[in-house]
Amino acid sequence: MKKLDFIKQGVLFMQHTCCYGTRPKNMHTIDRQCEKFMGGPTLSYKERVHVTIDRKGRIFLNAKAHKMMGRPFGVYLYYNRAKDMIILEKTDAITSTNAFVFKDTQHSSRTLWAGPFCKHFNIRVPGTVKFLTPSTDAIGNLYLKLSETINVSGPKRLRKRKDD
Repeated sequence: MKKLDFIKQGVLFMQHTCCYGTRPKNMHTIDRQCEKFMGGPTLSYKERVHVTIDRKGRIFLNAKAHKMMGRPFGVYLYYNRAKDMIILEKTDAITSTNAFVFKDTQHSSRTLWAGPFCKHFNIRVPGTVKFLTPSTDAIGNLYLKLSETINVSGPKRLRKRKDD
């Protein structure tokens, strides 16, 4: 059995009573300082929403993110300069000249080649970055905040030099 004693300076003190046998007996008590883990469990890939953008302007959506949008064939891209946000508006009119079409990749994920969009709005990322809080609205538009990203690309590899 565990008893919570009191909270002192943001750290929780806990008293742990050990029990052995069929009926509880207080064999000994251990006082220890505990800190609460503020993270959560790791979600499986199918359960989490995963959206990234790389330095070439490729936007990658996993199956969950694509499903949240309503599984559209393509999107219109918008950029909100004030909020530093990319907005993907779903569309099934893939013959439109300004609609970006999703390309199927492995494991039912989707890739969007948005290089011209990124170049036009001068959107540059250092490598591959993951959007921490991609969200959708009631009609399926996806909102990606560039200010809320984390770098997920590995270290740069050194190229071998040709010695003549």
